[in-house]
Amino acid sequence: MFKGHPKGLYVLFFTEMWERFGFYTMLSIYYMQENFNWDAATAFNVYGIFLAGVYFAPIAGGWIADNLLGYGKTISLGAIVIGVGYAMMAIPTDSPTQLYIALVVVCIGNGLFKANISVLVGNLYAHSQGSLKDAGYSIFYMGINIGAFYAPMAAVGIRRFVMNNFDVSLAQGFNAGFAIAAIGMIFSLIIFVLFKKHYKDADYRAKEKENVEVDVKLTKSQEKERVIALLTIFAIVIFFWMAFHQNGAALSAFARDYTDVFVGSFTYLLFDVIGLHAILFVLLGGSAALVSKTTKAKGIGGLLAVIGLIVIIIKINTLGDHNEIAPEQFQSFNPMFIVLLTPIIVGWFGYLNKKGREPSSPAKIGIGMLITGISFIIMVIAVSSLPSMLSLGGGTSSITVSPYWLMSTYFMLTVAELHLSPMGLSFVSKVSPPKMKGLMMGGWFGATAVGNYLSGYVGEFYQNWELWQFFLLLVITSFFAALILRVFLKKLKHATE
Repeated sequence: MFKGHPKGLYVLFFTEMWERFGFYTMLSIYYMQENFNWDAATAFNVYGIFLAGVYFAPIAGGWIADNLLGYGKTISLGAIVIGVGYAMMAIPTDSPTQLYIALVVVCIGNGLFKANISVLVGNLYAHSQGSLKDAGYSIFYMGINIGAFYAPMAAVGIRRFVMNNFDVSLAQGFNAGFAIAAIGMIFSLIIFVLFKKHYKDADYRAKEKENVEVDVKLTKSQEKERVIALLTIFAIVIFFWMAFHQNGAALSAFARDYTDVFVGSFTYLLFDVIGLHAILFVLLGGSAALVSKTTKAKGIGGLLAVIGLIVIIIKINTLGDHNEIAPEQFQSFNPMFIVLLTPIIVGWFGYLNKKGREPSSPAKIGIGMLITGISFIIMVIAVSSLPSMLSLGGGTSSITVSPYWLMSTYFMLTVAELHLSPMGLSFVSKVSPPKMKGLMMGGWFGATAVGNYLSGYVGEFYQNWELWQFFLLLVITSFFAALILRVFLKKLKHATE
């Protein structure tokens, strides 16, 4: 999986990992509801607008890097601005205005950072290395989600620590989590600056330097065809992000209001930091012991698996039958599944490539949309006997379901995401006209922004509709997007040739 990739990929991997750690540490609708006593509809709307700003700002950030500052300087400036925004959120306040200003600062910083680091990843690879570039973006995406995996754990841990030891409110506990997010950005910036030598050759602007290995010379008509292809993809993936980012809106509310709060010892292992790592040790270590080619690697893998198994046995025997889980802990499942599934999906596509049967990047995106629809079919089944949110009157449901319904949905959404998001980044890198890389990568995130805003907009339907109606809507929109992509597939593939 890691063979043949440049060292610069891993510098950008860890830079983005710490940035995402900070982002997902501070991302919570619960803070808004707790601190300002907002209802779900108001919190969802602010959440959607914020996410739209976070992902729409990279269009401007990409243009700035393309035309003014270059990619490296723009990324460094973005990291600093994001850290300032998180620090502002760490200051307790009763004023929504202070929150709004802090969120705007985070949006600006993210605009400078997000698209341009993705451009650098693409610049590490020659234009002839299409399949390797797909794998590179998948590895980079795994780094994003390692940060996202630990963020909810850190947020819950620091919140509980300050509440238990400093007699502060729940809202102030969230403020402490925002401070941890700011510290994460400091680590991100340090890594990016200290290890610049590994990616400096990728930090160039096509307007100033010609790189025939990375960039393809295009005619005006070819540039137009490629821009049209990118705009088509952007329009299609809006439906994915609208559905996917219910993980911070409707799915988070479902975890709080309709999911069992107390679980048995085995299930609790999946929500416990030590227990979850033990399970990861067993899975990853066992896999290494089975597939590694060297005796040393097999031995290390086997040792990790045994250690994990011992910890699991100890935890199960020490935990009680009723263990409380927090709703935000469900946020760890998506990044955990990405870490586990990325090697499998990269290996699968590598196998297909050797057989000459690897799908094109647009085809992978279409497959991802189909799997997204299947993900929400699971939720349609899960909510079939549950009352609407409107009928709860602001409380929680007396009828709750197993957390495995949500976990299954997150698993399928993760499979969909791995077919779509890293492949989308790779497609933009391959197809973008060389002098417009930052702008076009910003366009990808702009499409994400529209989807994120719509996630908050349709999230309001969650509060007013029957639950099955809401999730069925997401099924229909996902399948519709897959159909549209199938119609344009030949033209999209032609744009990369």
